[in-house]
Amino acid sequence: MRIAAIIAAHDEADHLGLVLEGLKPFGLHRILVVDDGSTDGTGAAATAAGAEVLRLESGQGGGKGQALRAGIAHLQPDDFDFYLFLDADGQHEPADLQRFLDHLEVHPDTDFLIGSRLQDRAKVPAKRWRTNALGSWTLGRIAGVTWEDSQSGFRMIRKKVLDRLELRATGFAIEMEIAMKAADWKLRWAHIPIQAIYRPGPHRSHFRGVLDTWLIAWESLKC
Repeated sequence: MRIAAIIAAHDEADHLGLVLEGLKPFGLHRILVVDDGSTDGTGAAATAAGAEVLRLESGQGGGKGQALRAGIAHLQPDDFDFYLFLDADGQHEPADLQRFLDHLEVHPDTDFLIGSRLQDRAKVPAKRWRTNALGSWTLGRIAGVTWEDSQSGFRMIRKKVLDRLELRATGFAIEMEIAMKAADWKLRWAHIPIQAIYRPGPHRSHFRGVLDTWLIAWESLKC
């Protein structure tokens, strides 16, 4: 199985190295870091860790949505089986990728695997959990799919599925747009238990809680 990873990163030089180091044991086909206008040496950190780097200049706009779309377009001509997405800020444990692979070993026909922090609910900030649950339930009802953790950025998608989707969302709405548009096809879905990591300290997520949840829902319905 050939897996190509796409990691969107904006000013994540302090965390990205550990994420990339954690992926090394899996021998992925490609690892692409999309440096979204960083000013802290994120691209250099990615290169030092052995990843490919696609640089988006500051001011191009689009945030995570543009970064992921640029990464998908960059890798699309290649021949592999799955896209892998995970966040650059250390909120995902790369070792949990083994759980995705274990599932695929038993269910090799699965098309879309989403990391679910459900089992680690106590570790997720209450406000973040409530907005995630509301968005997952509401949009899941519209799409006709039950999602446990629709905003999880840790996911694997079969290449032939993702390549036929026309994506245009910006910001964090890109992940929900992918799920909503994929729901139009008869896919085999899986929710994979993953760890919820929210580290104390000065680093803050770029996600803005209720505001971004509302934008995700609105943009997903428009797309």
